[in-house]
Amino acid sequence: MNHVFPWTLTALSIIGAILNIRKKRSGFAVYTIANIGWITVNIYYGIYAQAALFVVFTGLSIWGWIEWGRKKWGKHDGIF
Repeated sequence: MNHVFPWTLTALSIIGAILNIRKKRSGFAVYTIANIGWITVNIYYGIYAQAALFVVFTGLSIWGWIEWGRKKWGKHDGIF
């Protein structure tokens, strides 16, 4: 696998964190893209437990995107 790909994913992961710190919903979209990339890398290298972890992180990123969208539009139901 190309060594540039994991470094690109690392950069995307950092950008996602920075966007979340700045309370930007787009951070979740960046995380989702990076996480899907990390799933690919981990499967390629046979690191299946970590691939599973990134599947969970992807789901959490999608959940975050949805929740932050609800808050923006005043639709938050207060479950958590």
